[in-house]
Amino acid sequence: MAVSFETVYQQIRALVGQTRTIPIGQLSRRDLERFAVAVDDPNPLFFDDAFAREHGYPGAIAPPLYLSSVLGWEAGPPERSLRSDGTPDNDAMAVPIRGLRVMGGGQELEFHRPVTAGMDVVMEFSVSNAELKHGRTGPLLVVQLKKRFLTADGTPIVTCRENFIAR
Repeated sequence: MAVSFETVYQQIRALVGQTRTIPIGQLSRRDLERFAVAVDDPNPLFFDDAFAREHGYPGAIAPPLYLSSVLGWEAGPPERSLRSDGTPDNDAMAVPIRGLRVMGGGQELEFHRPVTAGMDVVMEFSVSNAELKHGRTGPLLVVQLKKRFLTADGTPIVTCRENFIAR
């Protein structure tokens, strides 16, 4: 399937400045601990309430990259429905990129408060910018996203600004 970069670019540009609020829900202790295990970080801050309280936290916390690392909050698609670049065969990252391959282009994170089990979290998602560029091997899109993770009452937890490249 031939993809018109100009069409995809225009579709993404139309999203710049629009904010979507996506409810994530209440974070479970098990999921926070599973993430710590998956990233091979046995820090007792992530598993031991007493240890975390001794260090000024209300209880065990999540590894700092937890919220910004999770790409989907559902069970996830079956492997057979993933594209060759590993992203789901839908509008990954909530932008219309069907037919393009995607790779990360870096993140900038601001940590406002630790993530703890039981937090009810929402994400504010927006496209900050999109640029159509021409590289040595053809056109590519550079898309800048902003994800603000907040408690349900609006207290900032993490702000993530990230870039991805689509071709």
